[in-house]
Amino acid sequence: MDPKTLERQPAIEAVKKKFGIVNDVIQAYFPPYVYLNHDVLRERGLNRREVERAIAAELEKIDGVWLAEASDDLVEGSFPDTPLNQSILRNYNAKRSGDIYVVFEPGSFINDFDGLKVASTHGSPWRYDQFVPVIFVAPRISAQQVFREVSTVDVAPTLSAILGITYPSGSVGKPLVEVLQTAPRGATDAKK
Repeated sequence: MDPKTLERQPAIEAVKKKFGIVNDVIQAYFPPYVYLNHDVLRERGLNRREVERAIAAELEKIDGVWLAEASDDLVEGSFPDTPLNQSILRNYNAKRSGDIYVVFEPGSFINDFDGLKVASTHGSPWRYDQFVPVIFVAPRISAQQVFREVSTVDVAPTLSAILGITYPSGSVGKPLVEVLQTAPRGATDAKK
């Protein structure tokens, strides 16, 4: 998928024809979201939800696109409750997210960002793209690997517990017991 030519894809041209849209309907693509031109939709008196869903359905027909989810469907929860969809939903923010969330097939991504060639990216909802190393180094912390699911949001509560201070406000993670079991002396239980 080439974001620069997305507007000219036959599938998008067909949607534009169906709704009588003459101007560009796609305003921008900032991974993972397609942003529609709401001014064009208002000028034509079109139902944004219908256009979103029609474009999402056509995007899914493009080679390399696994899923395209209309933002209204994310808000309404109009999709199966799967780990992949929950990951997509966690990415959505009504104030900043676009109109259609695009998921590429596993192992695929756009590697040309305004002429800059990239060899990797982050942010897909696939499990392999969500692994982030979490490493704690200090005297008396034993080398070990943890094979349960942990998250980067667990770092702040873990450090707070080691230091014996209150967790940061808005903290949602949990202290990593593997780190606390071998934490340096002087660490006390943090106040939640």
